[in-house]
Parts: sequence; C-alpha cells; structure tokens
Amino acid sequence: MGDRVRGPRPASGVGRSIPTVRADDTLDPTELCPTSEWRQLSDGGYSEVYKAQLLGVTVAVKQATSRKKTSSEALLREIRYIRLAGPHPNIVQPYGAFIERGTLHLVLEYARQCLRTDRVARSADPVIVFAGVARALVRLHGVGIVHRDLKARNVLIAENHRPLLIDFGLACHVSDSPEWMGRTVGTKKYRPPEMSGNRPALPSSDMYCFGRMIDKLLRQRARDSGSSEESSHRSERRDVRLLHDIAAMCMCRQPEERLSAWDVLRKLQRHVGEEVGRCSDERSRVPLSATRQSISTLLPRDESAEDGERSRPEASISGANTRSRKRRRGRSQETEPNGNGPPSARGSARSRSDG
Repeated sequence: MGDRVRGPRPASGVGRSIPTVRADDTLDPTELCPTSEWRQLSDGGYSEVYKAQLLGVTVAVKQATSRKKTSSEALLREIRYIRLAGPHPNIVQPYGAFIERGTLHLVLEYARQCLRTDRVARSADPVIVFAGVARALVRLHGVGIVHRDLKARNVLIAENHRPLLIDFGLACHVSDSPEWMGRTVGTKKYRPPEMSGNRPALPSSDMYCFGRMIDKLLRQRARDSGSSEESSHRSERRDVRLLHDIAAMCMCRQPEERLSAWDVLRKLQRHVGEEVGRCSDERSRVPLSATRQSISTLLPRDESAEDGERSRPEASISGANTRSRKRRRGRSQETEPNGNGPPSARGSARSRSDG
C-alpha cells in the first residue's frame, strides 16, 4: 500500500466503437514507459491523468475513464479542439493519441504546477499568467472555440510563469449543434448568467469565467499574504488595481458589455510597457502538413518562367538561349520586394521596480 507508483485501472469494454484517432500520427506509443510505472496525477469527471516517461522525457497521459460512457467522446472532443487551435505557447500541446485495451489515451505536454494550489497562486506573477491565458483565448475564439470550463484548476504553470490552458472536454465550436452549444456545463460558481437560459455559448462566456478566475485568485493572494494592500510594493499595488478593474469589466452581467480576450491582452501588455499588434499585410496560412505541390499554388508564379514552360519542344537551341538572355535581363531590372517583416512578437517576461 505504501507504493506511490501504480498503473491505471483497466477499463475493459470502453471504447469499442472509438473511431480512428489522429492527434499526431507520428507518435509511437511503444516509446512510452510501461503502464505499471505511470503515476496518477488527477482523477477528473471523464478522464484520469498520469505522469509518464516518453523516452526519458516527462509527459502527461490522459486516459478515458471507465465510469462514464461518454468519456471517450469527451476525450475525442478534446483532441479535435486542441488540433484545431494548433500550436500555441499558452495551450497545452498534444504529442499523440493511442488505444490500449479498448481505452483511448491522449499524450500531452507536462507541467508540474497548477494555478489552483495556494503556493503557486502566491508565487506566480498574476499579470504574466493572466496575459498568457488571454493570449490562449485570443487563439481559441479566433478559430471559433469556446472553452466553457475556464478556472484555476485548468491552468498549468510551466517555467518562467508561462501558463498552459488545458482540459477541452466541455468546449464547443460554432459549428456544433445548438443543443451542445446551449448545454449547461462547467463549474457552477464560474458559470455566466446567460448559461442558465440555455443560450448558445459565446466567447463572452469565457470572459465571464476569466473575470471570476482573476477575482478568486486576488482574494486568495490577499488572504494568504496576511497583509494589507498598502503595505505591499508599489508595482504590486498597481497590478492588483488593474486586475480588479479587468475582472469587474469581464464579469458584467450583459455579455456584450464584457471585455474581449484581445482587449484584456492589450491592457495587460501595455501595463508592463509592451504593445501587441497584428500585422496588416496580406498573409496566407500554410499548414505544416502541406505538400510541396499545395504550397506552390500559394506562391507567386513567374510569368517568364511560365512562358518558358510553354515553349515548343522543337524550338532551336539558339532561340532558347535568346529567350534565356531576355529573361535574365528582365529579372535584373525587377525591383526586389521589401523583405522587412513586422517586429517579432515580444515575450511575456518583464522587469519591475520595487520602488
């Protein structure tokens, strides 16, 4: 009984009708350590999370629980939304998925700390943490995803106070059925007022939960510190005032009056002396899985090269050389496009004065 290392409970019969999983087709599940070496981290409503080793690197393995018939469906939903959100520094990243003994598993990025614990809530920089969560919401809302279960427990803290948003099992997308989008889900004390009326979830619903999370963390820090706001450092007092204001604006009863994730991110970045912006240049998204042929369709075509490709095979060598010289002269006279891109995105790290 004193052994703290134990494997997951078998979930026989679960997942018999699980469709093909494609979180990352490159994952080799045999590279994970044996299940007997997995160590349980948490036991949620539809999944159990374990700490495991992937060729010596620590990862999290989420296993669909056998207690609920819809657990595999929820885990599949999480895979879908994480993939739809794509790589992001503030969204937990998937390494792949696999099925073992009829049970679905999802392998994820691992972070040791959770914002829910008192020690992390006291030590983490709240401005950096909430800026990161807002940054994740900007991505989610931009692709039509509403998380619907935003709370401190679903925010992990990696190195350098970098938050990771997790647990997409209750999320919805604008393309989902009205019944699922209007379903009452999530932790009761975080639910926005409009959820009780079965109204479809909107990004503003997440922002209400975001405000609740800020308010709860500030109260927790004030209670645990045992000191008044006046006795803290000047920079910390400024942080608290700003976060209180943001929380109040996010928790407005009317959804249309709440701040958006983009508004929150800009406020927090300006607070630490940084600006965030979006490039106005025309850009086309290129999937990392795109083939060379599909990418070439997005690139500008050289008209002179097209003319050369359309030239007749029986053309003489002298004629081809003449056309080649003309093409070279034409290219030398062209003006090179401006290669200066927008300034690189700045990180969330900041320096402060205790004055």
